[in-house]
Amino acid sequence: MCWRIYHYLRHLLHIRYRHGHRIHSPYLFEFINGVLFNAQGAEPPSELKAWHRKLRAECPFVRQASVSRKYGALLYRISQWFRPDMIIELGTGMGISTVYLASGSPGVPLHTIEKDPDRAGIASSLIREREAEAVHVHQGEMEEELEQILPGIAPRYLAFVDGNHHFEPTVAYVRRLLQMAGEEALIVMDDIYWSPGMQRAWKAISSWPEVRISIDVFRMGILLLRNDLPKREIKVKF
Repeated sequence: MCWRIYHYLRHLLHIRYRHGHRIHSPYLFEFINGVLFNAQGAEPPSELKAWHRKLRAECPFVRQASVSRKYGALLYRISQWFRPDMIIELGTGMGISTVYLASGSPGVPLHTIEKDPDRAGIASSLIREREAEAVHVHQGEMEEELEQILPGIAPRYLAFVDGNHHFEPTVAYVRRLLQMAGEEALIVMDDIYWSPGMQRAWKAISSWPEVRISIDVFRMGILLLRNDLPKREIKVKF
């Protein structure tokens, strides 16, 4: 915990961009101002917010390990704004983030992978509650299930990486996703300051030439791949 507090304070000290100020790319300005800071006031459906609130009140695991309402709303806005041809999630958990992603792009195929069979079963039930019919829950080892999905991946995909929180597997997952990416793909990494290993993974991936823009909002990191964007690392107070 002390380690994360220290790095959060460092994060605040290195913030250079607020609400898109000093950003010259229209695409990047639209993403930071419109999506991160929600200039258009986009909100998840009220019934989704009520459903999430109820689960947080009834289930301690949802409060402790699932995405918060603030970051769930961010995933919803990213999905709604980007309108991907496919969504891939590595680490279903209880399915909360899955539902936010699916709600942002209704009808878009969403493949989510969960290793733990009990969690996968609970997530499947919760996802069915929300009638997210385009969601496919894959239960099994992350690497094996990902390899099954990748041959059918759409190059213009949105990926949410929230699986094994260690350096080597995280880097390997993102590398495989990038091998199948078109330049319009967008990748969100969760818990980039969870541990020294996750921070190292984020730094390494941000430096790769395929990644044009890396946006660090502390809890999550966002990778943009468009070739017309300048190579840049951005820290934002979200």
